[in-house]
Amino acid sequence: MKEFIKNQKVTYNLMSFTGYKALLLFSLLSESPKSYNDISDYFFNHPYLRERISIDTLRVYINSLKRIGCEIKRTRGEDKISRYMIVSHPFELKMTPAQIQSVIKVYKSIVKNMDIKEILAMEHLFEKISYYIKNTELAADIRKISMLKDVDIKLLEDLLDCCDKKEQIVISYNSPNSGTKDIELIADKIESSNGKIYLYGIGFEYMQYGSFLVSRIKKINEIKLTKTAPDNLKTFKIIYELECNPENIQLQENEKIIEKKDNKVVIEMNTSNDFLARQRLLEYGPICTILKPENFKNEFVNLLKDMKAGYYCD
Repeated sequence: MKEFIKNQKVTYNLMSFTGYKALLLFSLLSESPKSYNDISDYFFNHPYLRERISIDTLRVYINSLKRIGCEIKRTRGEDKISRYMIVSHPFELKMTPAQIQSVIKVYKSIVKNMDIKEILAMEHLFEKISYYIKNTELAADIRKISMLKDVDIKLLEDLLDCCDKKEQIVISYNSPNSGTKDIELIADKIESSNGKIYLYGIGFEYMQYGSFLVSRIKKINEIKLTKTAPDNLKTFKIIYELECNPENIQLQENEKIIEKKDNKVVIEMNTSNDFLARQRLLEYGPICTILKPENFKNEFVNLLKDMKAGYYCD
């Protein structure tokens, strides 16, 4: 120790080489199967060792690992070269099926209140956990119940980046009505609704704010170098009233409170997409009353009547 403090160098005198080499061998075989030549070359090129080991010495280190509980086998590949591999070891993180179900239950509970970036980070976390545990079914089970199960993760990450930068992009979109087509838009945000992931932005085709199901986006064809802000975006205002505690209201970016009463609040929504506006107001159910404009209010009432008729038709 005095020598190390003085010179700040690791030397032969400071190391237990039998234990150190066994740990190096364990780390090396944990990565992938290795031949004797692979192991010998690694030790020879190691900055602290710089020596080759004999096959007999290698067996000593392998037996040392076996004594602490490692299962090591020697296999022969198509190239006829023998390689050593670690089948199992006592340091593995193991999870029983019951434990996996408990983790899935917790996952279902916490993702309900997460945004897309947090859900994406959670997916990556479980992928890492699955890599280190013996039971590899965890990531697959999480994937089955995830909102991202039908989504290209790399594409989603690229779209999130475009939204952060408010990029003007052209996407290839598989429309259920018109098939695959190119859509140009200014990317705004990505959110979940009813268990599905949507990209929101100002579309240039209809010059209005719209949503696009991310699972139907095939790729980003182009990111424009210069942005062309649409100057003919058609917007209109909707005034509606909610019967609720004003302190519990969660407004969207295009909304603001214009009046507060006892257990009631009046909200102004500025939108260019009447479909998204209707979806937003339908979520409130009976606590919502549309005040203005009159034409939108009448259309909404007719929509509710049609929905009711669907339940009472003969």
